Amino acid sequence: MSRTVRAASSISAITLLSRVLGLVRDRLMAQTLGAGWVQGTFLIAWTLPNLMRRLLGEGALSASLVPAYARLRERDPDAARRLLEEVAGTVATVLTPICLLVAAFSLVAPAEWLPAPDEGGVAAMRLLLSLNAILFTYALPICLCAVASGALNTLGIFALPAAVPVVLNLIWIAALLLAGPLGCQVDTEVATFAAWSLAVGGFVQLLMVALPLVRRGAFARPRFGLPKRGTAAFAVFVAMAPTVLGMSLNQISSLIDQLLAYYLIAPGAVFYVYLANRLLLFPHALTAMSVAVAVFPRLASEAGDGAHDERARMRRTLDGSAAATILVTLPAAAGLILLATDVVEVLFVGGRFGADDVPPTVLTASCLLAGLPFVGLAQLYARAFYAVGDTGTPARTAAKLVVLNFATSVTLLMATNLGTAALTLSSSLSALGNALWLSRRFRRHAPPAPGLVGAWLRSIVATGTMCAVVPFARITPPNASLLERALGGLLLPIAVGMTVYVGLHLLLGSPELRAMRRRRH
Repeated sequence: MSRTVRAASSISAITLLSRVLGLVRDRLMAQTLGAGWVQGTFLIAWTLPNLMRRLLGEGALSASLVPAYARLRERDPDAARRLLEEVAGTVATVLTPICLLVAAFSLVAPAEWLPAPDEGGVAAMRLLLSLNAILFTYALPICLCAVASGALNTLGIFALPAAVPVVLNLIWIAALLLAGPLGCQVDTEVATFAAWSLAVGGFVQLLMVALPLVRRGAFARPRFGLPKRGTAAFAVFVAMAPTVLGMSLNQISSLIDQLLAYYLIAPGAVFYVYLANRLLLFPHALTAMSVAVAVFPRLASEAGDGAHDERARMRRTLDGSAAATILVTLPAAAGLILLATDVVEVLFVGGRFGADDVPPTVLTASCLLAGLPFVGLAQLYARAFYAVGDTGTPARTAAKLVVLNFATSVTLLMATNLGTAALTLSSSLSALGNALWLSRRFRRHAPPAPGLVGAWLRSIVATGTMCAVVPFARITPPNASLLERALGGLLLPIAVGMTVYVGLHLLLGSPELRAMRRRRH
C-alpha cells in the first residue's frame, strides 16, 4: 500500500502544477471571452474531442490495455512491446480517417443544418463547425498519448505522464496571451487561434510520452492495420468495447449537461458548467484520480486467476485505496463548497466575467462538488472490475445511470429555478448511485472487510469539525484587495482547515492516515 501511496503522491505533486496552470488558463478564458455565446460554442467544440480522449484514451483503452500489458511484460517483454505497437497502430488506423472525415464534413456542411440557440444563432453554428474541424484532430494524438501513458505507468513511471497536461496548459495560456498582440481582436478570432494552438499541443503531448518508450526499447513503431482475431491486441479491443461506457459516466454526463445548458438555458451558461467541472477536477485529480491511477496496475497484478489468496490481497488493496479516497475527497469537497464564493471571485472575476456571473457559478459548482467522493469511488471500483476482467457490470450500470441522469436533469430544469445547478446536481446523484451499485456488485469477486465504514465515520467527524472552524479563520475585511482575499479569505482558512482535519485523524488514530504517512519511509 505504501508504494501505491508514494506513486499517488508523485502524481499529485505534478498534477498540482497542472491544475494551478489550468486555473490560470480558465481565468484568462473567463476574462477574455466572458460567459457569452462564443465561449459556450468554443467549449462545446472542445468537449467533443476531449470526450473521445476520455472514452477511448484515458478511460476504456487504458483500462483494457494496462492489465494485459502488465501481465505480458512479466512473461515476455518482446510480446508486450508488440502488443503496445499493435494497439497504437490500430488506434491510428481507426481514428485517422474518422478525424479527417469529421474535419472535412465540418468544413463543407451548411451551418443552417444544425439547431441554433437563440443567442448567436447561425453565427454560433458556423463557429462551431469551424472549431470542430480544427479541434477534432486533437483526438488522434491524445488517444495515442493515453496508450503510451498507460504503458509508462505499468513500467512504474508516473510523473512524466502526469506532467503531460502541464504542456497543454502552457500552450493554451500562451495562445490567449498572444492572440491580441498577433491581431486577433474579435472573440471568434481569439477562439479560432486558441483552437489551432490546442490541435498542435496534442502532438507535442504525444512526443513527450512516446519518446521515453522508444528510448527504453518498449516501443519501436506503430503496427498499422486492424488486429487479428486471437491476438493480445484483439483481446484488448474486445475488452474495451463495454468499457467505453462503463468507465466514462462522468464525462458523458458532463457532455449532456453542457448540451442542455447550451440549448435549454443559454449558450453562455455552458461556461458555468465548465467552471464547475474545472473546480471539481482540481481536487479530483490531486486526490481520487491520483489514487486510482497509481493503484490500477497493482490491482491488475493482484487479481491473478481468481485464487482466494490473490483476491484477498487485492481486496485489501482496494479497500485501502477506497479509504484513502474518502480521506482526501470528503474534506476537499466540503471545504470548496464552504469557500466557493471567495474561490470564484478571486480566481475568475475581472474583464468580461462580472459579479453577476458569480452566484450561478457558485451554485452550479457546489452541486457538482457534493459528488466528488462518489466520483472518485466509482472510478476506483470500475478499475477493480476491469482488473478482474469484468467489463460488463460497469458498462451496464453506467448505461442505466446515463439515461437516468438525463431524465433527472430535464426534470429538475423544468420543475425548479436552479438553472445550471440542476444539471450538476443530477450528475452528483448519478455518481452516488454509480459508486453504491459498483461497490455492492464487486462483492461477487471479493467480499469486503468492515473497515470502510470506520473510514467514512472518521472522515465525516473530522470534516464536520473542519467546517465548523474554517469560517472563523477568514480574516479579510469587506473592502479587501484581491491579494488580501486570496491570503486571508482562502489560503489561511484552507491551512487552518487542513490542520484541524489532519489533527482530528491523528487523535482518532486513522489507519488510512498512517498509510499516507508511511510513504516517506
